[in-house]
Amino acid sequence: MSLNLLLRINSASCLILGLLMLLQTDAVNALIGSEKPMLIHSIGIILVFNGVHLLVASLRQQIKPHEVLYFVMGDYAWTILTVLLISFDAVIVDPEGIRVTFVIAMYTAAMGAMQFRHYKNLKERV
Repeated sequence: MSLNLLLRINSASCLILGLLMLLQTDAVNALIGSEKPMLIHSIGIILVFNGVHLLVASLRQQIKPHEVLYFVMGDYAWTILTVLLISFDAVIVDPEGIRVTFVIAMYTAAMGAMQFRHYKNLKERV
């Protein structure tokens, strides 16, 4: 899969999840068993900005290696933070919410891993 396509898929995921968190904050809180609307809303804003950044980067002819590394680190950070929140029974406490967020975290880790392979290839060319 090309890096451009991978970044666009990641962008779509971030934009969809971010907009869902912004526009359906109460539903997201109910799903995860939390009462933290400001946290969910703030994460939604961050995801929308990240999604736009991913989209802009994917439209370039020459994608910058440091940007790809930034996206990889973001994906891995999302995965680690999700697992920690689940493990410490903080914020994500509903069993169904745990399953949904864990699946999203694994998807995010896979996106990070695929982007990292492209990052290594970009670094070899420089």
